[in-house]
Amino acid sequence: MNKQAIIETIKSAKPYLQEKFGVEEIALFGSYARGEEKENSDIDILVKLNKKTLRNYIGFIDYLQEKLKSKVDVVTKHDHLSDRFLRLVGKDLIYV
Repeated sequence: MNKQAIIETIKSAKPYLQEKFGVEEIALFGSYARGEEKENSDIDILVKLNKKTLRNYIGFIDYLQEKLKSKVDVVTKHDHLSDRFLRLVGKDLIYV
């Protein structure tokens, strides 16, 4: 799957993700966002959930992995996310 296919898949699933898991924001970052993915690359996602429960977090990951047919690495966006992390990935973020 390429960057555009990932974005389109997430975009089409976004209403469901918002309703089911409380997704407020979702963004692609990392190797796929930069167009540097390899065959074994995982898909890096930054997400902000308004319903911060383990069930929503795990359900969100499982759902995306099933839809994208790939391993998904999810970072939740919250007030305590380090400035360094945000600076490093900020230029790669593609909000969907």
